[in-house]
Amino acid sequence: MNYIDEKRKFNRFEFQKTVQVFPVLPSRSGNIFEVQKKPIDAWVNDISEGGLRFEAADSFDPNFLLKLNLEMEEEKSVEVYGKIIWSRDSHCGVRFMLVGQELRKGIRAISKKKDPPSE
Repeated sequence: MNYIDEKRKFNRFEFQKTVQVFPVLPSRSGNIFEVQKKPIDAWVNDISEGGLRFEAADSFDPNFLLKLNLEMEEEKSVEVYGKIIWSRDSHCGVRFMLVGQELRKGIRAISKKKDPPSE
């Protein structure tokens, strides 16, 4: 088992779908955060109950906040907020900030269909 595996709380599962990424930026006053209206389309590579890895044309810095709209099932979208944990080239790792019941249920359904990706 390598060091990265040891840090993981949850198993990752292949999840090849598009996701809409909405940057969350501080307001002009700096007192609150605002979700940007224009989404960035990205491609999810894998997902776990703790976060996901995606690929996008835009790059993001670590600690950047995002709102993600994921289509877990056909015609069923789930919204979740996350934070960029790492970024390399066009790939980013996102840690979910709060995992709701619908997202958790969707990820568990995926886990029953697929095995974790090989390293």
